[in-house]
Amino acid sequence: MAKAHGKENHKAPISLLLAEGETDELFWQRVKNSSLNSCRITTKDLKGNFNINEKVVDKAVEYCGKHTDELVKVYCCIDRESRNDKPPGFELKTIVREILERNIKSVLSVDKIIATQQIESWFFWDMETIYKCLKVPRSQRKKNAYRPPERYTYHDMIKLFRSYRKPYNKGKRCGYFIQQLNLNMIIRNCRELREGIEKIKSQANDTTNHLFSK
Repeated sequence: MAKAHGKENHKAPISLLLAEGETDELFWQRVKNSSLNSCRITTKDLKGNFNINEKVVDKAVEYCGKHTDELVKVYCCIDRESRNDKPPGFELKTIVREILERNIKSVLSVDKIIATQQIESWFFWDMETIYKCLKVPRSQRKKNAYRPPERYTYHDMIKLFRSYRKPYNKGKRCGYFIQQLNLNMIIRNCRELREGIEKIKSQANDTTNHLFSK
């Protein structure tokens, strides 16, 4: 595996963004292309939050095994699924402990970027695009509807789309919708996303091994 110190590796680390689901990955790919294009980034789909700790470790191990010349910084991009509680089943300490026990030294760090409550909650920051996609007459558009966005979830997005006789589907079927979102507006207003992007940027070139050097 790649070495975290020395002259053997002069490349910036890979930021491995592990997204909870397909919708999340599509969104993070959009963020990557527009706001993180100066960083070396790969995204992967965890396919749900069940067995979340195990799946994060497995994805990290799999990636490192296939890319033995890379140093890797892991970011767990998952949903809180509530307004205040921890993401269900997610334990960062458990993930770090497992990576240490497996001696995966090419993993330099593991961080979390949490969406309260879900990735769709972030989408509600851009009501104008949502209204455009639904072809809502301007006279019926409520600029301050769905505030604060963290109160609302995937289920509220479904209800809103249904009220205008349109489906909201997760995954690839909402790819076009995600491409239409005003990403700058969402980043400007969503503290969690903004801080997540800054965290990735600030650590993008750091080759210090923050796990094994303690």
